Amino acid sequence: MPASVKQIHITPSFHYDVAYLKTYAEYLPRCFDIIDEGLRLLEKYPEYRFLIEQVILVEEYWERFPEKRGQMRRFAEEGRLEVAPGMFAMPDMNHPDGESMFLQAKVGKEWLREHMDIEPDVCYIADCWGHHAQLPQILRQAGYGCYAFWRCMRRDVMKNDFIWEGLDGTPIEVHWLARGYGSIHFPDDRELVNAPDLDLAGCSPEQVRELCDRLREYGPSDSLLLPNSGDFMFPQASAPQVVERLDESDILPPVRFSTLSEFAKTVDWENKPIVKGEFNSAFHGTFTSNVRIKQRSRQLVNRLLSLEALAVVAGKEADGCAAAWRLLLKQQFHDIICGSLTDGALDDSYREFDAAERLIDAGFDELAAEDGAPTVFNPLGFEREEIVDLEGERCRVEVPGLGFGAMEAVERIEAGTPPALPCAFENEFFRAQIGADGHIESLVEKDSGREIAREGVAPFGSLGMQMDYGDLWMRFEAPLSGGSLESSLTQNVPDPVDPAGPSDLVNRNSFRPQLERASVVASSAEEMIVAQEGVLAFWQLQIRFETRVRFARRSPRIEYETKIEPLGKHYRIRALFPTSIRDGLIRHEIPFGIQERSPHEHVAQNWIDYADEDVGLALFNRGTPGNNVDDGTMLLSLFRAAAMEYKAPSAGSFNEGVAHTFQYAIMPHGSDRDVEIVRQGYAFNRPLVITKGGVSEFAQWNVAPDSVFISGLRRSGDTVFIRVYEATGATVKGAIRVPEGFGSYARADGLQRATEEFQRCDGSIPLELRGFEIGNFLLKEEE
Repeated sequence: MPASVKQIHITPSFHYDVAYLKTYAEYLPRCFDIIDEGLRLLEKYPEYRFLIEQVILVEEYWERFPEKRGQMRRFAEEGRLEVAPGMFAMPDMNHPDGESMFLQAKVGKEWLREHMDIEPDVCYIADCWGHHAQLPQILRQAGYGCYAFWRCMRRDVMKNDFIWEGLDGTPIEVHWLARGYGSIHFPDDRELVNAPDLDLAGCSPEQVRELCDRLREYGPSDSLLLPNSGDFMFPQASAPQVVERLDESDILPPVRFSTLSEFAKTVDWENKPIVKGEFNSAFHGTFTSNVRIKQRSRQLVNRLLSLEALAVVAGKEADGCAAAWRLLLKQQFHDIICGSLTDGALDDSYREFDAAERLIDAGFDELAAEDGAPTVFNPLGFEREEIVDLEGERCRVEVPGLGFGAMEAVERIEAGTPPALPCAFENEFFRAQIGADGHIESLVEKDSGREIAREGVAPFGSLGMQMDYGDLWMRFEAPLSGGSLESSLTQNVPDPVDPAGPSDLVNRNSFRPQLERASVVASSAEEMIVAQEGVLAFWQLQIRFETRVRFARRSPRIEYETKIEPLGKHYRIRALFPTSIRDGLIRHEIPFGIQERSPHEHVAQNWIDYADEDVGLALFNRGTPGNNVDDGTMLLSLFRAAAMEYKAPSAGSFNEGVAHTFQYAIMPHGSDRDVEIVRQGYAFNRPLVITKGGVSEFAQWNVAPDSVFISGLRRSGDTVFIRVYEATGATVKGAIRVPEGFGSYARADGLQRATEEFQRCDGSIPLELRGFEIGNFLLKEEE
């Protein structure tokens, strides 16, 4: 062992799945036995350490075994019992929105501070499949100084330790678990071990030295971390004796048990390389598997954010928000939101979404005045003009940012006579020619005069179906070799419209739809709706679909709604938008920012954009996050019929006979339209709220400049919390204008805790933000 390695750190833990091959309830007994044994070893061996990952499990154990609370507090105070990352659940790091990521840490850390008087400073992500470039800032604002992960390491990095500089320039210390979260194990079922036992377990001094030598291939390190863990792995009682023997070995440096926090403090971070960018993507099948989970998560999180904002603007309390958040944060656990679940866990997830929806509905009911007149509330911080359904009629309404539109100001829209296809639609943003089959044949962006739609690959806006014999993780092929080095690296491979070549034996082409009818089904002075019906067919696979395309006179968006009822197995459906743009820039929205990406499929938040220097096309999604570009064609993955039947009962993941609705939209645009793209993405995903008794006398909230967006607005104890961020990468100065009645404000961290003394408000909060910087503030009402 080279003399530069000063110490080997061993961290005992176990990786815990909230739900996966079993349900949440089915996993708990095993978890309780594991924690019992971890506490027993902590009690018997003062040098021992033990880590539990997620607060949802710590809380469950705490409530069921009150006699163990004293032990847990004591070991936590001694720094020997660690909880990391200490989030409520270990979420997927790509699918959830930014507010959800902050609230995972807030809910988890608040519980730990209150009950165990600890706050984790290492964000330990054992088994998640991608890491976007705003995580350094989010994690630092949430109180983490170090990030430890395994999967989705970039092939051009592959270093044990480095400094990751995020999208806004925020740095965070990073340790890569190059050999996974279970690199060392000890003999089971005995406390006394001999040399043959150590060799069989892979933990003899010679084997540990060899393991450390392999780790050093990823960069020189003073300290090496060997996680003693595995999926639901029972703590090995022999570990203390083995570590003592290893420490006494003359071929190894000192060996000790450590927490992740203790290990991180021994690394020489000042001399580590700086890495920029992100670590994406892997396991692309998870972007669409059990897509209803992703859709419901996006929908209900957005409704809950709207409820919180309405409560603040109306000056009222909305009970049930905390309980709804806990249910939704649980569904963001990585195997749940990624859809890799057994049938029982899948059913549990839908039931808990229903429970969260009931809480949110009740919250809106509580805020509505019994005798109040209907009003329209805008949950976003900028003015909107939308067409909505009110009392059975289509109506146009203008609503200020975080304000109300009274019914008397609503303009009811008179229906007209629908034109026959083919026909044209034009507004101030674009000119569209719709063919006899209902597809857009020409789409001209007005600012540039450029044609967007391209002929040849497929009709613009059409569907395509491919055979897909992958599982819930992998497209096309399965199973995943989950413990291999390759499974820990990025997997960015092309995902074209038609993957098969002319000499390929396997047919992976996209099967085009067979259209049966198309017509204009609604028309007025404000909008036109085109409907298509048809079937996606390949032999016995016959997937019927209905698509409606909505054109609005005052909106730059063209909105699509596709309905299917899945039948059969092993296929994928995508929406295809062939463009005339060549060699354009591909950018995805990520939480609190915009990330330039490769043409491969990645998770997008509200939108993906493909543009050259003059013209572009933004593609918006509502909970269907798998997006990519292939040779100028924008693709949105809508649905996969896949399962993991070889592992666990999962036939429910084929979703046969379960009606699905997909909503997505496009927006042609000229150059330098990032603010509008972000706005339209929010507007598409955060509908106006129909309520009663709106308090229009409250002044609206306002943020300037327009590249700064409100991410969250909620009550936080006796204060109001507001989170904003700069969305386009520009350094800006401005202000948040707040209603009368707020007398003071203070800057805060990401967990909604003041970081300075409160100061006089005077109606506005000054802003100075770097590009993509997140700003957090607390407001107090005047006494």
